[in-house]
Amino acid sequence: MEKRESEVKDLVEKLQRGVLTPEEAKKLLKERGLMEQESWKWRVSYLIFWVAYFILCILPFPLKGQLPRISFPLVVLYGSLIPSVIGIFLTLWATYSHRKKGGLKESGDTIIFHRDGPYGFMRHPGIFCWIIWFIFIPIIISNHFPFTFLSIIGIILAVGYHYYMAYVEEKTNLLKWGNEYGQYMKEIPRFNFIKGLWNLRKRR
Repeated sequence: MEKRESEVKDLVEKLQRGVLTPEEAKKLLKERGLMEQESWKWRVSYLIFWVAYFILCILPFPLKGQLPRISFPLVVLYGSLIPSVIGIFLTLWATYSHRKKGGLKESGDTIIFHRDGPYGFMRHPGIFCWIIWFIFIPIIISNHFPFTFLSIIGIILAVGYHYYMAYVEEKTNLLKWGNEYGQYMKEIPRFNFIKGLWNLRKRR
């Protein structure tokens, strides 16, 4: 871990001195195996997940017309818009924080460890927002695309897959930043933003 940690620090120093461009730093991170989400295996698995989720939750194929349909009252349909909008806000906030502080000037990958914005109370705000959308979008559109037990399976698949994504991302971040990120994991919850906000309040 120490070797990986020093490699990242070296890249950060070169980036800050202008010896490396963000594009070059990103290429080196990929060569050192510190960008799991850029691998072809991850891309293929994410494509397979999207296809499976789309078929289970959205695609109105004939079988879904023969299955018992779960209906939601209007208060649930409109209420589902609230977490979805919050998810959009959190995504924009996390994107801004990564672009401003992450060193690579992009929304996903980072080379500089930071705890700005939503990362001050939740380790994975971006993944959390995706989970929110995958849960509530099938409910919101259920008047047009039948919500059945297949939709529930799709939602469980989405939650499980993105939980795994968070786990893989944490393993990569531990290689990037070592003990600093390990301490961060002890202080900041993975998805429990209520606990995270409470801890943030106590620290202040």
